[in-house]
Amino acid sequence: MSTERAYRDALARFPTGVALVTRTEDGQGRAMTINSFASVSLSPRLVLWSLARDSLRYGAFLAAEHYAINVLAGDQAGLSAACALDDDMDAAGARWTPGAHGAPLVEGAIARFECTRVAVHPGGDHMIILGEVTAFDAPRAAPALVFHQSGYSQAG
Repeated sequence: MSTERAYRDALARFPTGVALVTRTEDGQGRAMTINSFASVSLSPRLVLWSLARDSLRYGAFLAAEHYAINVLAGDQAGLSAACALDDDMDAAGARWTPGAHGAPLVEGAIARFECTRVAVHPGGDHMIILGEVTAFDAPRAAPALVFHQSGYSQAG
């Protein structure tokens, strides 16, 4: 069957890591849960993520020149779910500190990448955002949060 639902169900069989893309707005931390994060290049250090055109957060995240990608640990499923519903990091219970350009770095994340947007490319019903990694760390050794068949689990 070639329905959109069948396609989504087939894609859900591929486990993906879960991350929060974060930015600041008037000093407030804003986050979006994603599972579209990927490495593009080691030199220069480039990563990508994709943003749905119909997202309520589309304009604000598309316009973010500086942002961070925070790879979540297996015990952060609640934070992922909260940020999927609301971009207010404080309301989601996130603890964070600002990075060099102000983008929130989530406490408890297993890897964090501070990025500067370098390009945006159309990709169907999404925009593909390419960022140069300006700083990164791996502050905690823990299993990664994974999204698989519409549910959370841990890898590793």
